[in-house]
Amino acid sequence: MTSEFLAQLCEPFMPFSSEKLLKNEPYSILVAHHEDEIRTRLRKTLRETGYHQTAIAQSGRNTINRLLRDNYHLLIIPLELPDLNCWQLLRMIETGAFCSPRLPVLIVCDASQIPLAAPLTHERHARLLALDALMQLPRVVAACISGPKKPTVLIIEDHLGTARLIELNLSTDFEVEIALTGEEGLSIWQAKQHDLVLLDLMLPNMNGLEVLQRIKTEKSSQVVTIITARSEQKTHQALMLAGAAAFLSKPIDLRQLPAFCERILPYGAYLNLRALQNRQQERDQTINQRVQAAHFLLESGQAGMAAQHLKCAIAVQPGEPLGDDEWATLLTEFV
Repeated sequence: MTSEFLAQLCEPFMPFSSEKLLKNEPYSILVAHHEDEIRTRLRKTLRETGYHQTAIAQSGRNTINRLLRDNYHLLIIPLELPDLNCWQLLRMIETGAFCSPRLPVLIVCDASQIPLAAPLTHERHARLLALDALMQLPRVVAACISGPKKPTVLIIEDHLGTARLIELNLSTDFEVEIALTGEEGLSIWQAKQHDLVLLDLMLPNMNGLEVLQRIKTEKSSQVVTIITARSEQKTHQALMLAGAAAFLSKPIDLRQLPAFCERILPYGAYLNLRALQNRQQERDQTINQRVQAAHFLLESGQAGMAAQHLKCAIAVQPGEPLGDDEWATLLTEFV
């Protein structure tokens, strides 16, 4: 795919806006397929089951132009379009430059092509449907649209206009809340502990650094991105040492914001895993110390004290607590 082709696709460029998709509007679906018969069958089946807002595209370029112009709840595509294959199209969606990077995608293909398409679904979380199973289309479409639970984002920003613009650009893909002060932000965060916090550095009363430190003290794995117009290295270094995951420079590139948030979210899973591993290491260390102490006490003839250390060791292990009989059996075996 040449740079000239991409340039043509992007002109005229209309930035993605979540304002077009209102909660009470019917679902809007884009059906892209190069074969008229299949495209007509898909559209007819959708309309018969209540999905009346359907648009069509015959090529990759036509599909991208429609995604740039309008917002959709679902994209239905084949494995190959005349000028763009499925893999390329999914990658373009992931960039967030043409539409929401979380746009649900349903790949329709012949049953014989399912093994070829399966890796795409694992990588992009798209869904598959064989063309000879179109009676299942309404159920699969409903599952695609409902999708997984949206990640939650808390915006702590004292300028309401800026906060609303950020919310507008994220609300299609994220559950968004706004706080206008550090104190309000902490209160809202403590109640929900969002997947991502977008935190302005220059807040009245309690500044962004103080809020960051409070949040990271309570939950070290929380992902916090700092919004700032400052570029001093010392400031960034202090914020990173305090636990900031990334920075958003003002003025914020709102067009790229959803994709940025998508990229930073997995850092939370890494922090959670690291915290879990640290707790496991601490637990293992405590157990080993207790068991070693119990061995020493048994060798010294202090069975009662050894039993207490064993009870403490077992208490820090995950799982169901031991009953009296199980404890007696374990202690007998140990002695």
